[in-house]
Amino acid sequence: MNKTPINNEITDTFLKSNEAANTEESEKSDHPVRREKLKNLKKASSLPLGKRLVYYWDFFKFYIIGALVFSVIAFIFIKQVLFAPDVIFKGYIVNRTSVPTCTDEEFISSFPLYQTMNTKKERMYFSSDMLLSDSDYESSVKLIASAASGEVDCIICNEKTYNRLAQMQLLESIDNNTSIKEKYESKLITYDHTKNDTDEDDSLGLKTYGIEVSDSAVLHSFHAFSDDEKVYLCIGINAYIDDTTLAFIDWVCE
Repeated sequence: MNKTPINNEITDTFLKSNEAANTEESEKSDHPVRREKLKNLKKASSLPLGKRLVYYWDFFKFYIIGALVFSVIAFIFIKQVLFAPDVIFKGYIVNRTSVPTCTDEEFISSFPLYQTMNTKKERMYFSSDMLLSDSDYESSVKLIASAASGEVDCIICNEKTYNRLAQMQLLESIDNNTSIKEKYESKLITYDHTKNDTDEDDSLGLKTYGIEVSDSAVLHSFHAFSDDEKVYLCIGINAYIDDTTLAFIDWVCE
């Protein structure tokens, strides 16, 4: 059967590409430096094991070191991401008005339950630097996003900040939590959604969001607020009120 012009063209193209690939490979093999390396590697394969390993190390050491560095970095990353301790409690002080007498880590580590947990598997996070302010947009967005996602268990703030957080519906109502209501009935703080500047939340009516902790010995020792301020402890919206959260509330309310 005679080849058609199209078949001839395809065949010629294939042969030319194959010839170009062979030429390129031949040029690589004929490169003086590459040819010398390959020659030395072949020689090294006939050396005694000890000398062979020394030669291979000298030849491949940069590749080996690079691979080891990459492996260490990958191991550290995987360990931090996959094996990081579970955060069992997260608490914020929002809009503090005074400089604390100790660090956040020192404060939360004095929490009795912190001292009994396994720090390799569990972790408590506490920050007194959170802000809800029109002049600090970045910090405000971080706080709102964290609270709205249900990540914040407890929020401690003054009266002005409490009213704003309540209006923004970033606090969890404790009206249905009988254990908290019965224990701290005389200290409960409500918020009337019908008396703020907007009528969008009027249907919520009167809600209990806070516990007054102005006389808390724990907070007085931390000194995040002025002595004459009203200070409230609240639950973050959508937060799960577990035994750790209840223990923290009891500790602060002592």
